[in-house]
Amino acid sequence: MNKNTLILFFCLSFIFAACSKKTLSFKDAEIAEEFAVNDLVFEYLTTNSKIKFSNDGKNLSATANIRLKKDSIIWVSITPGFGIEAARGLITKDSLIFINRMNKEYSAYNFKELSEKFNFNINFELLQSVLLGDMPVAPDDEDLVKKESNYYIVKQEKGPITINNFVDARSLKLERVAMQDRSKEEAFGKTRTRNNTLTLKYNDFKMLSEQVFPYENLVSLNYQRDGKKRKTEIEIQHKKANITDEALRFPFSVPEKYVQK
Repeated sequence: MNKNTLILFFCLSFIFAACSKKTLSFKDAEIAEEFAVNDLVFEYLTTNSKIKFSNDGKNLSATANIRLKKDSIIWVSITPGFGIEAARGLITKDSLIFINRMNKEYSAYNFKELSEKFNFNINFELLQSVLLGDMPVAPDDEDLVKKESNYYIVKQEKGPITINNFVDARSLKLERVAMQDRSKEEAFGKTRTRNNTLTLKYNDFKMLSEQVFPYENLVSLNYQRDGKKRKTEIEIQHKKANITDEALRFPFSVPEKYVQK
């Protein structure tokens, strides 16, 4: 794996009793009484997952052991085969660092740098939502909500970014997110609109500790970089998942001889 492939792999692989409900206020009283998004409630979560990655004609697959402290830390160990760890990553609220054991190097980024590198707004909440099936942006009273067929559609306008969340009307679980970034940027002496898109899809919902959890997640990112249109797709299949109240360990250290890239 080269460095750029690993960065994309980590960022987009993560970047799904009681369920908490993020409630909204609406003008429509009927919808206000019916609608609330069910989020997964936990302190610590572990998964054993299969990840398939496609980017610019490159296809990779690997096993990922993931540990998560909600709203705080995401830790991941990647093993492409033979049980040998190829890479390890640690994501916090403000940064990401990963080590590439194959090339004996490491890289560290804050989210501003990552967003600039991949020409799309990346933050901890987005990466966590990829794993959990929660809304990437917390709902508020400014959101527009309507009911169509079997879905509630929550539309959010966050500056140049438009987000449409499709929530199943029966389970109140998020099933799809469509994000469009229409930021203005300078390129080749001209101002242009990005028009980059990110789609998240959640499937294979099963019970996990008396809560509903998506075991299959699909990420599709269409963006421009270096004047070229690019597409990245990642499929995550959680083979096992476990919720626990016991504190998990997140072992991470960079070997002294590793070079920063």
